[in-house]
Amino acid sequence: MSTETNEDLLKDFKQATYEEWRVAAEALLKGAPFEKRMLTKTPEGIVLQPIYRQEDVAERVTSSEVPGEGNFARGANPSGYLGSPWEIAQEQPYGDPQVFNEALLKDLNAGQSAVNALLDSASQLGLDPDQATDAQVGECGLSLSTLDDLKVALNGVKADYLPVYFQSGCAGLSTQALFNAWLKEQGLDAAQVKGGLNMDPYGVLAARGKLPASLDALLDELALLVRHNAQNAPDFSAAGISGIPYHGAGASATEELASVLSTGVAYLRAMDARGISVDEAAGQLRFTLSIGGNFFMEIAKFKVARMLWARVVKELGGGPEACRMKIHARTGMANKTQLDPYVNMLRTTTEAFSAVVGGASSICVGCFDETVRLPDDFSRRIARNLQVILQEECELTHVIDPAGGSWYIDSLTDELAKKAWAAFQSLEKEGGIVASLKSGKWQETLAATRASRESMLGQRRASLIGTNQYPNLEEKPLEARVVTNPAFKDKARNAAKSRRQENDCAAVRKAYEDTPEGEKIAFLIDAIAKGATVGCVTKLFRSDAVEEILDTPLPSWRLAQRYEALRAAAAKYKEKTGTAPQIFLANLGPLKKHKIRADFTRSFFAAGGFECIYGSGIEDVDTGVKDFIRSGARIAVICGTDPDYVEKVPELASALKRAAPDMTLLLAGFPGDNLATFKEAGLDDYIFVKSNNYEVNKAHLEWLGVL
Repeated sequence: MSTETNEDLLKDFKQATYEEWRVAAEALLKGAPFEKRMLTKTPEGIVLQPIYRQEDVAERVTSSEVPGEGNFARGANPSGYLGSPWEIAQEQPYGDPQVFNEALLKDLNAGQSAVNALLDSASQLGLDPDQATDAQVGECGLSLSTLDDLKVALNGVKADYLPVYFQSGCAGLSTQALFNAWLKEQGLDAAQVKGGLNMDPYGVLAARGKLPASLDALLDELALLVRHNAQNAPDFSAAGISGIPYHGAGASATEELASVLSTGVAYLRAMDARGISVDEAAGQLRFTLSIGGNFFMEIAKFKVARMLWARVVKELGGGPEACRMKIHARTGMANKTQLDPYVNMLRTTTEAFSAVVGGASSICVGCFDETVRLPDDFSRRIARNLQVILQEECELTHVIDPAGGSWYIDSLTDELAKKAWAAFQSLEKEGGIVASLKSGKWQETLAATRASRESMLGQRRASLIGTNQYPNLEEKPLEARVVTNPAFKDKARNAAKSRRQENDCAAVRKAYEDTPEGEKIAFLIDAIAKGATVGCVTKLFRSDAVEEILDTPLPSWRLAQRYEALRAAAAKYKEKTGTAPQIFLANLGPLKKHKIRADFTRSFFAAGGFECIYGSGIEDVDTGVKDFIRSGARIAVICGTDPDYVEKVPELASALKRAAPDMTLLLAGFPGDNLATFKEAGLDDYIFVKSNNYEVNKAHLEWLGVL
């Protein structure tokens, strides 16, 4: 048996030093600056090195901790996923309780391990369907007005075996009353149930710009829930803090972390002002973070979130258990596309993988078609099975800390922690997240990040496959489907109105007002059990509610939207005229001389919906002019080699302009010192790798009258 060690195997090889590697790298760069070509700056302001060594993490805090201890950077639990795999908590975003239930049971029987009920806008505001607008009822979330609705939605669900989460928005009290009344009918003890309400008035204010009551009043409601659940249902968290509104407004990882940390501090202080300890309040919090597309940055983000939250709770006087952060991860929408939507499957794969490696407690993978329509069985199955594969085929639950020992990730985590803490402190100096939102400063910060990301996409220094790179003009758009049937909405409105007429809400309100503070939630549960609706129950504690308004709510933004507008305009133009906007490629010489730049041009303009007419190699000017006129195009791009440009562009440009004075003539490639000569001959502009792809496409679509 061999007894060779790793050291024995390496004894005949000289170990290269960093300095030697850098000399070799600089030689390959052939004079290009090392710092410019080999270093990468992220939107978070972190400069990524091309190589990381053990020396880079020698004094890093993250490297010295163990999972489940210290700052929790390496995980909240000592056993990681070995002890308990992350929860597969997919959404079923259907309004009709019956449709929701059928989808939920199908998904639970095929690998989903937690209920994740996203409520519709009416339910999140505490309104019955007939008290809300049509757009608020059943759209992208479950409509709940009565106990009967919840009984249908959760029929067949065993809440003592799997967690049940609600995304309740501002309706924590009414949702708790519905759920506890249902538990009572099922003969279940709330103390044995896991899950949460995720009541998040701060997040609703940021995203929608309006609350159904004052923030103070909603925090009073939340305090009732926190105190009740801390004593009676410790594993059913009352409050939620979501980074989704900030990620969806373009926030970098740093800015999303700063947003949720500042929101967390605001909740803890609000609960403290209402007599609830840090330990009780922190134990009733569940965070939601979006997952972005930068694989390693997202891993670091989850690690940093646990690190910094532990620091916050500790500094506010919380104990070790209160410092453990519960994180739900949800694939973000900012980088998802309507164009080439099947690529979204690939994006969510790497995103879910990064959340797993980062140590999320539960994960929801968005369906590939969610930018266009509500999902069907197929798109839900793909999203769900992605997580099942990560658990059962990739065996990621067999390792406590998959990223442990990575010098790069440890270094990145440390750098991100510093940046996020600085951004958090900046928010706190402004008075916290709400003060910054009300002043508009945080919106300005996120707008600057959005603009930077859009600029990088337009210059193609960042890529969205199928959108600004490798577009497929033959793709057929997804067909939008109406899932929330108008007949269901009418039925829900009539049922809620009828139920309220059967119950004397005024009498219920009088009894509620006479109920001691500590018994109010029990009263609400009993009222729901006796037939009260969500709208009736909500009015018990919001009879004199005054809306809270935010002047500038955060936008719901996707990076691809500007390109999608170009392509939609081009598609509409094709539908109207029979042909897409066209560009003629004036290719010089044989294929080998023009192919590289012709292919570049075709891809460059396909991002805007242009179809390129791929002309044969032009050997003489007259033939080239005739081919262009015959094409019917009004824009031409000359494609060839630099030597051919010097020889042929002046004559060809002059001839094309004489034949079609109102045409636009471009050159593929940077003309350098020849620009003045070419322009004098008739050239209008040029495109090359540094051109702003979006702006060039937009300008030419406008010139053609397409936009």
